[in-house]
Amino acid sequence: MSAAPIHLDSIPLPLLKRAGQALFRTLQDSSRTDEIVVAEEILAQAQLKYWVTSGLFDSDEAGDLLADRAEFSDGLLDTLRGLSGGSLGFEFARFLDANALSLDALRQPTPYTSGDSESYLMSRLRQCHDLWHTLVGVGTEGHEEVLVHCFSIAQTGLPYSTVIIGLGSIKHMMLEGRWSCLSKETIKAYQSGRDAKSILAAYWERRWDQPIDDVRREFGIAPIYEFN
Repeated sequence: MSAAPIHLDSIPLPLLKRAGQALFRTLQDSSRTDEIVVAEEILAQAQLKYWVTSGLFDSDEAGDLLADRAEFSDGLLDTLRGLSGGSLGFEFARFLDANALSLDALRQPTPYTSGDSESYLMSRLRQCHDLWHTLVGVGTEGHEEVLVHCFSIAQTGLPYSTVIIGLGSIKHMMLEGRWSCLSKETIKAYQSGRDAKSILAAYWERRWDQPIDDVRREFGIAPIYEFN
C-alpha cells in the first residue's frame, strides 16, 4: 500500500488558503487547469514526503527511476505510435491521440514543493496521470475522471483525489443519472487501486513494448472497462 494517512495540518496556513482559493476558482470554472495544478500540488505535500521516507523507492527499479529522473520526452509519442498494437506504449499513444492530449501539457512547474525528490515525484505523478487512465481502461469524460481518482486515492492517498471524487460524483454521476457508475464502478475502481501493487515507482519507460495486459497482470491492475 503506497497511500499515506491524509494530514493537512503539516501544510502552512497561507498555502492551505491558496489551495482553497484554487479549489473555489476551479468550481467556478472547471477549465482552470492552472488552478487545478496549484490545489493538487499544495494538498500533496504530506504524501510526497511520506513516499520519499517510507521505503517506497528502496527497490532497484524504484531507485533507478529516482536516480535517473526519468520523464516523458518530447519525441516519445511518435515512438510509441510505432510500437506493436496492444503494447503499453501503443495503447498509451492511442489514448492520447483519441482525446487530443499532449505530453507537453503534462509538464508543470512545482513551486510549492521543497526537496528535489519530492519535486520530481510531483512532476512524475502529473506525467503519469493519463497513463493511469490507460491502465485502468477509462476515457476522459467527467465520470471517468472520478473513476481514475477512485483508483488513485487507494494508491496514493492524495487529498485532491478526495475532492474530485466528492464533487465529481455529485456533478457527473448523481446529477447526470449515472447511478450504476456511482454504486458499482466507483467501488470497482477503488478496489482495483487498493488491490494492485504500488505503481508510483514503476519505471514505465522499460515497459513500453510489453503487452498492456501483461503489465496489468504484473501490477495486479483490474481495468474498469476497456478504453475504446
